[in-house]
Formats: sequence, C-alpha cells, structure tokens
Amino acid sequence: MILRLLPLFGLLAPAAPAEIVDRIVATVGRKVITTSTVRQQIRLAALLDGAPLAETPDGFAAMRDRLIDRLLVFEEMRVSRYPIPESREVQPALEREIQDAGGPARWAELLARYRVTEEQVRLSLRHQAAVVRFTLNRFRPSVQIDPAQIRAYYDQRLPAQPKPPLEEVRDQIEAVLRAEQINVLLGRWLAEVRQQTHIETYEEPQP
Repeated sequence: MILRLLPLFGLLAPAAPAEIVDRIVATVGRKVITTSTVRQQIRLAALLDGAPLAETPDGFAAMRDRLIDRLLVFEEMRVSRYPIPESREVQPALEREIQDAGGPARWAELLARYRVTEEQVRLSLRHQAAVVRFTLNRFRPSVQIDPAQIRAYYDQRLPAQPKPPLEEVRDQIEAVLRAEQINVLLGRWLAEVRQQTHIETYEEPQP
C-alpha cells in the first residue's frame, strides 16, 4: 500500500492557442482547485449517484466546497501518513458499478454520456474510500453510544408502524447513531481546520 498521496490537483499544462485556459476557482493554502476539476467531479458524482447530468451555479459552488474539504482531509492524511487505497482495493466497488449499470456495454455508454473515463471513476472511488477510512479511524474511537440514546431513537425516530422489537434493531440503530456522531465530529474538525488554513474562493472563475 502506498504511503504517499497521488496529486489531487496539479499545475495545468500549457494550453494550445485554440484551447480555453483553465481557471482557478479556489485556493487552499498552496493548492488550487480549477474549473475543470470541479466540473469533472460533478460529472463523476452524478454518474456514481445515478443522477442526471446537470450543472447549476449552486451545484458548482457546492462541489467546489466539497473539494476544499477533501483537500483539507488529504493534507491531514499526508501529514499523518494515511495511505490512499490501491486500485485493487476498490476493484470490487468498480465492478458493482459496472454491474449496476447493466454490464460493460451499458457502462461504456454511461462513461461516454458523462464524459469521464473508467480510470477517473476508479480514482474517485479510491479518494472516497480514503476519506471514509480516515474519518472512521480519526473519529470513531471518540464516539460512545449508550443504551438511553438507542432507546430514545427507537421511541422517537423509528417509524411507528411496523416497529420491530428493540433487540432486533439495536445494532442498526447503534450504527446510525455512531455515523451521525462521527459526521458531527468531522464537521467540527473541518470548521476548525478551515479557520487555520488560508482559503480563498471565487464566485466567478479567475485566471
């Protein structure tokens, strides 16, 4: 397993005269996020979510913010020497995507429609797995779920009908509560790191 992170965002190669120059939409420390990166990630997310391909100003801004958070996580992973999963580790997830799409032929059609490559999908799955692994390793030890929380969820949040016996759903409820608390801790950590990091965003693409 590699111990260095693959570059998420790199410097752009010189553009040919007829090409449109890529634009910076955010800086995170010394790292940059470009228009093309955001748009590619929008297409990848839509493909993996099975959603229609659409780009709106709000969707663009939301994806830009997600990429800022991911860069902050990746920097912490680099400092703490968390590895990114290797390609073979996400191969089962990729194969499920192909199967869910309806097979290799249909998958190839979707890749063309969303204008992404299979290697880009594979790298996206590796990044997702890395963030999940980091989040669980970093915050799960701090989460404690007591029986009163499980009972409260069962009584107040589980649908009234039909409601199985508590013992049958205890483990599922605990997993939900644990995930919720991990997300809260991750959100707090990201807010703190954002305050400590020089971040600039641009409403309009900047050269």
